[in-house]
Amino acid sequence: MSFSADFRLVAANAGKRTANAICPDFVFLAHLSQMAIYSNLSDADLLLLITDGKEAAFTEIYNRYWERLVATGYYYTRSKEVAEEIVNDVLMGLWLRRASLAIHSLPAYLGTAVKFAVFKAIARNKKRNQVLGHPLPLETETEAEAVAHNDTQQQLDAIFMDEWVRGIVEQLPEKARLVFVYSRDEALSVKEIAGKMDLSPKSVEYHLTKALKAIRDSIRKLSIFLHALLP
Repeated sequence: MSFSADFRLVAANAGKRTANAICPDFVFLAHLSQMAIYSNLSDADLLLLITDGKEAAFTEIYNRYWERLVATGYYYTRSKEVAEEIVNDVLMGLWLRRASLAIHSLPAYLGTAVKFAVFKAIARNKKRNQVLGHPLPLETETEAEAVAHNDTQQQLDAIFMDEWVRGIVEQLPEKARLVFVYSRDEALSVKEIAGKMDLSPKSVEYHLTKALKAIRDSIRKLSIFLHALLP
């Protein structure tokens, strides 16, 4: 039920005909007040509300994350139009699947969903170019330009995968996340990490194994999806 319907119901229960019949301006002001209330709610509260079908809560999520998600999409696509289309699809998907989603961190979920959608778009574009027999972006492209383009695409793919992995790592339990960061980013040995975190070497190995398994499982799911997308 939308806010306006909720408001009319309250008004009717109070013995009034409808809010619109009493004062349209009052309805508008009440709507603005209600939107201000939604803007002060946490992500967790908004997620609970959209599960119940509250459109105003979804509108708040849409407005709250639109710009930063478009910026993420643009970073990879270099196209504002494509980025906006991807973000709109992701956010509408959140609304359509609201009853079945279990989201612990809305920013992490939306950010990963946008990156995943970008990856799909890139893969779909590559497949289309292969089918059409145009592996190069421009027919007039020289060999040197083609090499440079391929290098740039590989760099973008590498950046995307690095961001993808970092997104997975950020959702790991704290100890597993720190062990992985110390191992990967600081190149510390198991013994050094154990001393830094006051853990036994076996505990460090356990958390590192846990982190690597989570990353492998995520990449495996991504690979399965892409194989289904690009038969």
